[in-house]
Amino acid sequence: MIVVTDEAELTPMSCVGNSTVSIPVMQVLAQDGDQLKSGAAKGASVSFKELKLKGSVDLVASFALLAMASLTIVFGAIWSLSDQGFLLKPKSDDDASQASGGGREGSGGGIEGLEITEMSAAYFVVFASIVLLVIFFTMQHWVFLIIKGVFCFAAVQGLQALFFAVFKSGFKALSKDIDIPVFGTVNQLSVPSVACAVVVVLVWLLNQDANWAWMLQDIMGMSFLVNVLRLVHLPNLKVGALLLVGAMCYDIFWVYIQPHLFGRESVMVKVAKGGEQHESLPMLFLFPRLGGNVGDFSMLGYGDVILPGLLIVHNHLFDNRYNESSKPRLAYLVPSIVAYVAGLLLTFLALRLQVGGQGGQPALCYLVPTVLGGTVAYAHFRGDLKEMWVGSQDDGTDPDGEGERLIGTGSTNSSAV
Repeated sequence: MIVVTDEAELTPMSCVGNSTVSIPVMQVLAQDGDQLKSGAAKGASVSFKELKLKGSVDLVASFALLAMASLTIVFGAIWSLSDQGFLLKPKSDDDASQASGGGREGSGGGIEGLEITEMSAAYFVVFASIVLLVIFFTMQHWVFLIIKGVFCFAAVQGLQALFFAVFKSGFKALSKDIDIPVFGTVNQLSVPSVACAVVVVLVWLLNQDANWAWMLQDIMGMSFLVNVLRLVHLPNLKVGALLLVGAMCYDIFWVYIQPHLFGRESVMVKVAKGGEQHESLPMLFLFPRLGGNVGDFSMLGYGDVILPGLLIVHNHLFDNRYNESSKPRLAYLVPSIVAYVAGLLLTFLALRLQVGGQGGQPALCYLVPTVLGGTVAYAHFRGDLKEMWVGSQDDGTDPDGEGERLIGTGSTNSSAV
């Protein structure tokens, strides 16, 4: 007997009470069930083969997610340092004239980043919890449409920056300012950059159910996260510790504690699965499980990349704060990436061992101790801990204290699935 479920995932099957059944029963997803019925109607023969899985962790998919997350952080750190180098190095008259009216250009572009404050880091848990509860209690189609709209807008921004850097490196002579009605003065390479970014996002929007759509989603997500890591900075280790510890507590509460207090079901897990309608949330890195069903993916939330990534980027910038050579120092970046990889490996191990009995693991529970703890230990070993903890009091880039600050932000959800 074959049971076709209308759920997005397979659920355990059992008998009522102490009843037993000797009929072989198999449960398949609706899409697979439709293929079986259409094949049987056409007279095709159907064969079944038992696939023995060693565990719930697909090593290929897991290491693919690890590679995507690590590369995203590395690219964000390199690009952020490039921006900082543009801002801090002495500029010639030619550089100044080229930057005027187009200060948001270039591979680094000289874009001044936003800075997370202690207040915004402290409010992260409250703000993220409110957003999570609002999504949980509304759980309507229009809510997920808004989330997808925000994701698409952010992806356009990230892809535009990526395409602009590529176009400028290949067509530097065309990097000139032009006047466009409504938009004002922009670099003319921004026009094809935005056009390419919009095309990529539209292709994904129109083909979300295609078997290859996950690749575009990962590309869009990577460009978005790289752009955030490039623009958003931690002022010191103290703010980073406050943000990461708060995010870890947020994960622990909504995954492990909340189901025992009320609801019986994890609010975070239900939101991540899209509620009863199984709406898809795009804020995830995806990679298909080998040998799994159609639509069976290993997933990693963006929050598990961007939050530790902020600290890793901060460590890289701190390491190069006095570096005047063209070759960046990697004394902090390499150990930080190693600590991040170790945290993700611990997450995969917890998934295999089914720690806590959850279908997923809150990765920040393992990433925060390795990345934050590793940073503190390594900085103490090098004698930099005190300076890193309080940060630079005056870096010379904002003497009037009028630089942009990121207040009350932290909307990147660290939901683990």
